[in-house]
Amino acid sequence: MTQKRLTLSLVALMGSVLLFVIASFAWFAISDVLNINDNTIELINIDVDADLYVSDNGSDYVLASSIEFLNNVPGDIKYYKIVLTNNNDFAIHTQVSLHGFTDSYADAGGDTSNYALGQTLMDVVLLNASNNIDSVTITDQTLTSLYYGSALVITHEDVLVPALGGAEFYFSFTISEDAGNDYQNLGLDIAHIFVQSVE
Repeated sequence: MTQKRLTLSLVALMGSVLLFVIASFAWFAISDVLNINDNTIELINIDVDADLYVSDNGSDYVLASSIEFLNNVPGDIKYYKIVLTNNNDFAIHTQVSLHGFTDSYADAGGDTSNYALGQTLMDVVLLNASNNIDSVTITDQTLTSLYYGSALVITHEDVLVPALGGAEFYFSFTISEDAGNDYQNLGLDIAHIFVQSVE
């Protein structure tokens, strides 16, 4: 019965595993000049700040330290955004991705048969993503359909953040209306969000 409250725990982050925003913008030590064949490359330290925010309604955001989506029913939505500040005097190409997906069950004392049968919340959790820089979006795609090489889901492919400017990366998770009782007591952990330079 889809009306029955599901004990879904998308990204429950079992056992106090927190999801951290990692600004891994190629923290190269400043070097002189690197010569590869006839090409000269100057390595630069990229300086950015990134903060994760959460909202229940998509408009009132508060600072967050992890992604949590607990005890939800089909149709429930949780909104997130990453605010990135580029402290450099040059623009940077940026990618946001989710890493470290692990299926689990929400309550070890509950019925774990759905987990044992191989059900995964990735099949019924819908991702929507956009940003305030360009018009590229992801609309109502399951995490399964976006899963690359059994390792990651890219939420924002290549967003150009202006020099000394900022960008907002929006994404939301929705439990599909099609999720039935066969998804009860399932959990999904996501270990990391990576915000990285891609050029």
